[in-house]
This record gives sequence, structure tokens and C-alpha cells, in this order.
Amino acid sequence: MSKIQDAITELRHAPGVRGAAVVTSDGLVAAASLSTGLDPDVIAGLASYLMMTTNRSLSEGHYPACTRLLLNATHGKAVFVSLDDSYLIVLFDQFAEVAQADREVDETVARIRRASRLA
Repeated sequence: MSKIQDAITELRHAPGVRGAAVVTSDGLVAAASLSTGLDPDVIAGLASYLMMTTNRSLSEGHYPACTRLLLNATHGKAVFVSLDDSYLIVLFDQFAEVAQADREVDETVARIRRASRLA
């Protein structure tokens, strides 16, 4: 397994995490570790679209690009973290306290960035 795959697989052990994936800015799955029933291609497409449109809106308002986005939905939560040319997506169940997993998410981002520089 690659170091990136290892990092997101380990992140799945954090409380409330249902899955994690690294996707490119154009919506391709680079690595994924998701619960059954979660389609990595759907997750990648949604993440790419949300981050692209968010950053376009921010740019039009002369604001810097989004580095982290938290999405709260009826059946779950998602955190989107901007990497160099990709995004880390972490999916949580609806009852999870996302703040409790911040440290694990930040550590995973650091591991992915180190692995990307070494590749």
C-alpha cells in the first residue's frame, strides 16, 4: 500500500469517521478508504465541484482560496482540506463531533504532504 493510502486508512479509526479519500482537483480518486455504500467517484465529483465553486466565489470577492471546508448535512458531515493539487475529504456520521478528530485530520494532511513531496 502507498503511504497516502496508509494515512487515510488509519484516519478511519478516528471517532465518527465513515471514510476518507484523496481526490484531484478535477475529480479523480487518488486513494480512498470508505464505508460500504459510499461511492468514491461520487465523493470525488462532489468534492471537486464544491471546492471549485467555493474558490471561484471567493476569488470573485477578492478573498483567498478556501483551505478547509466543513459541510453539515442531514445524514452526515464532511471536511474538505485543500492539499497542493488535490483534496482530502473526511466523511463523518451525523452525530460525530468533528472537532474531536481535528488533530487526526491535521496529522493525516501532514503525512499526505510529506508522502507527496517524496514521490
